[in-house]
Amino acid sequence: MKRDIGQEFLDVFLSSPKIDTHEHLLPPEVFLGEADVLLSILRESYLPWICFGARDLKRYSWDRTTLLSEMKKVRASAFFKYLQQAFQFMYGFSGDLLQEETWQMLGGIIRKAYEGKDLFTEWLRGKLHIQKVVLDRYWVVDDYDLDGDFFAPVLRIDPYLFGFSASAGDHDRKNPYTPEIRKGKEILTFEDYLALIEQRVERGVHLGIVALKCAIAYDRGLDFPCPPLEKARIAFEREDNQESPEEIWNFQNFIFHYFLRQALEYNLPIQIHTGPGKYFRGAPYRLGPIFEEYPTLKISLLHGGFPWIGEPGAMALFYPNCHLDLTWLPLLSPTFSDLALAQWVEVTGGSRIMMGGDSWNVEGAVGAFLFNLESLSRVLGRMVENKYLNRNEAQEIGKRILWDNSREFFGERLRLSE
Repeated sequence: MKRDIGQEFLDVFLSSPKIDTHEHLLPPEVFLGEADVLLSILRESYLPWICFGARDLKRYSWDRTTLLSEMKKVRASAFFKYLQQAFQFMYGFSGDLLQEETWQMLGGIIRKAYEGKDLFTEWLRGKLHIQKVVLDRYWVVDDYDLDGDFFAPVLRIDPYLFGFSASAGDHDRKNPYTPEIRKGKEILTFEDYLALIEQRVERGVHLGIVALKCAIAYDRGLDFPCPPLEKARIAFEREDNQESPEEIWNFQNFIFHYFLRQALEYNLPIQIHTGPGKYFRGAPYRLGPIFEEYPTLKISLLHGGFPWIGEPGAMALFYPNCHLDLTWLPLLSPTFSDLALAQWVEVTGGSRIMMGGDSWNVEGAVGAFLFNLESLSRVLGRMVENKYLNRNEAQEIGKRILWDNSREFFGERLRLSE
């Protein structure tokens, strides 16, 4: 029987060296420390997003029984399927995750695995051949204490867009202030605040950051007209909680541009979350003026702009500094992922395309990468079947997406051993 080309490519890409462009991986002990380790893994996954709704997620307090009940309604969701596939791939689990007794069995298997091995090394490095993981630890500010041999940190800029107030915070409830550095004490003026940003970027570069990261689309739209400094300072100089929406808008726009200028100074790229978010104002096209104003700044559009998947490819055609990241898109919709990736390959020839896992635990990262690789293999396999590419061309493009494009985007700061 003739072997499927897509499956042939999947085998090749599974064993190919990779750079994972985006993760939020928590230490394994976070999950091991919970009484129900499987529940803790599922809680830190995308499954609750579809069970309870991403917008309302933080309003819910739920247990295993509630989650099991909701999971029965979403069996066909990719947010369910990627975890199911990870458990099969990693633990040989083929039971029904929706049954109480199989839940207990899988939880025991996972706990034993966590207690006995370094799962990052075994699965990400060993089985998926990932050589470097770009890590976004959004839950900490100005902290880059991690294993630099395997992980490369980014500086998350979102908290700084809320530095106009000591009490404001982004969607993760973070702002740039710490017990040692506070607005109104150490940071007295707007100029002090801009100096703090410069110091934090310089420190980040010294400690190994490879990019800036912006996920502000969860808080507001991606339109960033840059106001003059005098308008930007108004929100900062207001008493806390007295800022008007317009004043906050001006402050945030100015700070966003301030970070982009810092990125240019240090030759740092920036990753920007596009697609799902606040009011669904995260469409990639809104960043068009940014590409015009910063033509030498490397900008990665994360998630394919779902559901506006046609926009990133069109922008990459026009802007040579536009890079495309498949991260998360296969979990949002494998169908849209295939459509986007096919367009991107046709537009860029396979250059400037990357992918990552975007997960909090090793199971999520493995499941997400399997979905990524399956999408990549399907798309390139169809292009060979349709005689758009030959086998060698398709494999070369696949390996470029998994390695070369990310290496070019992040540059020497990745500190790769080749």
